Amino acid sequence: MSSPTATVYIHATPSGSLPVASAAATPPPIVEIARVAGHGIALSFSYLSRGSTTAIRYLLSPVSLLYNPLLYLLAPVIVLAQVLLDLLVFTPYSVIITVARNVYPIYVFVGAACICAAFFGFLARMVATSLTYAIFAPRPPTSTQPPEAVSEKAAMRSAAPKTRLRKRVSIKEER
Repeated sequence: MSSPTATVYIHATPSGSLPVASAAATPPPIVEIARVAGHGIALSFSYLSRGSTTAIRYLLSPVSLLYNPLLYLLAPVIVLAQVLLDLLVFTPYSVIITVARNVYPIYVFVGAACICAAFFGFLARMVATSLTYAIFAPRPPTSTQPPEAVSEKAAMRSAAPKTRLRKRVSIKEER
């Protein structure tokens, strides 16, 4: 239950040596009150739980009298539900689990192969790109027109568009 506690008093000696600890014979009153209160709460909880379970059993006893006839009347519905549950839930679940267990090694092998292939493909691309830049140095982009001409063209593009003249077309009727 609870462990015994003791209060320790330290007495000073007149000779100047170290104080000596002595244990008091009686614990303080608060410890005794807490111990009694704890036992009282535990005892009351025990009686309350026993009383509530007994009351619930007496209240549910009429339901137990109806239990067997109710099961007898609902037997066709229960059997149909069990068959449908077995057919629509448990059987597909067991098939999926079996297939997943058998296909898992293949899935891991193909997944690892795809990851390795992607890594080696990326590595080959980087090597090919670095070799291309090492052999053929990249050239800076060259402009065929001077910058002033480019800016004039840009200014012309931003201006209002020209209107086109329509061609006159004559349509002759054949007889």
